[in-house]
Amino acid sequence: MMDKQVIHLNNDYTKQKNSENKTSMPPRRRHLGLILIVAMVLFSLVSLSLVHAYQGFQKQLKLQQVVLQTNTELVNDNKIKSEEIKKLKDSDFLAKYARTQGYSETNEKVFEIPGMQNSNN
Repeated sequence: MMDKQVIHLNNDYTKQKNSENKTSMPPRRRHLGLILIVAMVLFSLVSLSLVHAYQGFQKQLKLQQVVLQTNTELVNDNKIKSEEIKKLKDSDFLAKYARTQGYSETNEKVFEIPGMQNSNN
């Protein structure tokens, strides 16, 4: 088989066609840069929103830990207060408590001993 040889003439027409072929890219390549830039912007926006969501999640975890600790403290305080309420409903304890605060019944004398204060609680 013989190889075909193409001879291009060096005239204005061939120069114009060669320059058109070099400058005109296929449609995919022409907009490929724009598509890549748009894709990068979209991915950066998505990743930015993910970072904000993760930071919000971490704040919620810290807040949850604080709330759980506060809840534990309040439950303990509630137990202590309910025990105090039970004690104050007992008339003997209430009388002893009132005497330690300096109150007494009529015609009753309360003697305070220095080493014995707050031992009835």
